[in-house]
Amino acid sequence: MPNQLRLSRVYRFIDEQTGAPQISDFPDSNPTGDTPLEIRMKHFTEIENFTFLGYVLAHELGGTTPRPIRTVEDLEVPDEEFQKFVDEAKTAMLTDEELGDTVLDVGINWEHFVASTDSQLLPEHPLKITDVLMQEKIDALDFITEAFVREVNLRSIEKQTGAQGRKSK
Repeated sequence: MPNQLRLSRVYRFIDEQTGAPQISDFPDSNPTGDTPLEIRMKHFTEIENFTFLGYVLAHELGGTTPRPIRTVEDLEVPDEEFQKFVDEAKTAMLTDEELGDTVLDVGINWEHFVASTDSQLLPEHPLKITDVLMQEKIDALDFITEAFVREVNLRSIEKQTGAQGRKSK
């Protein structure tokens, strides 16, 4: 049973079917809060938790054989700079530890892009900002981090079950 004592909607759990440690999907909805800034700050914390949990799990996997990042095969992001990064990731071969380090790198960027734009938040949509180009960068970092954590989860299942080759959503 997962730990029920948490403030964040992001958490680590054991998959019932495989017994593999997993990181929850990143929430699509806004966290609760009394003000737009509180909602944005909780979102920032969830990004940090998600990133760190993905990093830790990847390091725990311990795989030393470089492998492709299958969860970016069809990924397209709304920012040209970060799409080039995704295109590089499509051909990269990373060990579990390197994947974890990359999750941390991209996730910290996502977290800091969100945190540094608090003054531009839209009160009616506190996870969005007025600067459209910067919002595209934030969205791109979001998509990339989520794809990398899905790869960590996939590798965790494969390590637990010995199965290989399944593609995550």
